[in-house]
Amino acid sequence: MLTHRRHLDTQIVWVAALDAVCLSVSVVVAISARLGLDALHEYLFGNLSGWLYLGVTIIVANYVTGSYGLEIRLSRFNMVVNWVFSICMALLVVSATSYAWFNVLLGRGVLMLTIGFYSFLWLSLRLLIYYYLFRTDTFGYRVAVIGSGDRAREVLATVENAHLRPRHRVAALIDVCPDGAVAADGREAGGVPIIRAPVQTAAAIIRSLSVDVVLVALEQEDQSRQLYPQLRRLRFEGIPVLTPLNVAEVYTGRVPLGLIDENWLMQASLGFASPVTMRFKRFMDVVLVLLATLPAAVLGCLIALWVKLSAPRSPVFYSQERVGRFGRTFSIHKFRTMVPGAEQGVGAIWSPPKDPRVTRAGRFLRHYRLDELPQLFDVLRGDMSLVGPRPERPELAAQLEKDIPCYRERENIPPGLTGWAQIRYPYGATVEDAKAKLEYDMYYLQNLSFGLDLRIILRTLRIVIFGMERDLY
Repeated sequence: MLTHRRHLDTQIVWVAALDAVCLSVSVVVAISARLGLDALHEYLFGNLSGWLYLGVTIIVANYVTGSYGLEIRLSRFNMVVNWVFSICMALLVVSATSYAWFNVLLGRGVLMLTIGFYSFLWLSLRLLIYYYLFRTDTFGYRVAVIGSGDRAREVLATVENAHLRPRHRVAALIDVCPDGAVAADGREAGGVPIIRAPVQTAAAIIRSLSVDVVLVALEQEDQSRQLYPQLRRLRFEGIPVLTPLNVAEVYTGRVPLGLIDENWLMQASLGFASPVTMRFKRFMDVVLVLLATLPAAVLGCLIALWVKLSAPRSPVFYSQERVGRFGRTFSIHKFRTMVPGAEQGVGAIWSPPKDPRVTRAGRFLRHYRLDELPQLFDVLRGDMSLVGPRPERPELAAQLEKDIPCYRERENIPPGLTGWAQIRYPYGATVEDAKAKLEYDMYYLQNLSFGLDLRIILRTLRIVIFGMERDLY
């Protein structure tokens, strides 16, 4: 968990603790129902290592998939997907451990009853917590926003989003001024009072509001420099203070290009993917692709047959040059979705919405992203990763480099079959779209981890199954 998300730590701890309680109750109920109360003590403590493996695995899996964290838009589907992953991971670990020790740690009957009771109890409680309790002020966060301009109003709209869980209630906007007395002059923004305050007393006013977190949304850098000594003191006192960049990362999952410069990039590069992280990422890519080989091959054969029957004289596959890691080019492979010679006479251009060059079969394949299935071979070959920025055409990349600052930063990691930008932003066909997607790519670069990759893969599976063009956090 990133340091600028420390205001969420308490929530994560007690929700995870409640998860552990649900699992403990389920274990007791399952043993009692299967073997009777007389066998409870002996079976529970006689198989303690197995229960510990099960519990730790489920809690870690829930944490990695973000089940305990901030929800920008609560999704029952994501909740169920996370539950399925957690249960499968726990069963896999227990099974593998039993095989390694040549000893069945937990009986199948008791284990299945435990999983059943736990699933019902935990899913019911999560619905109660996130749909009802986290909507109340008691379990929410009281917020102060420093600023009263356009940026502050954007932050206000973001954190008072009705779908955000836990709920954030903004107590006041602090209009910082060089001098003058403290005054609530009757002005409001979205029903939130605006308090005018000099720089020297801003921290005292924030303390008087009894807020849980402070969000900085000042328009002018010189105001921030004057205020930061007081804000640092608030941090040392235990009140989390998020800078404009922190606010964007935590609540929107992106890094606004207008808030970064070369100095930030130099500092951030220290936290970018380490060689160890990249080697582990590559290892997981190979493992996951090999596990998916059989179902992918069956599905690929059916798609190839469909594409061929729809146009017998046209090729099934399409190869194209793309820009990979560190600017090296490689050939990407897809199922053909356009008519033959689609780029003849027009060259490398973005495909606009309702592109007439796209075939009927191609429209279906693109909607469900099935045209990208052959890229599993590119991942296995090492040209791509399962998760990363979208690889761009060399001609378009050269143009975007001229139009968008730090565009080439995204090439410091391997391009991906899917990515944070792909699931967070709809398909783009303009420079402005490319700029918006780069902000999500920059977030991914800074926060690259196995947990984030896993969340992206799970949400991509949702798109493949249900054809949803966009998913949220």
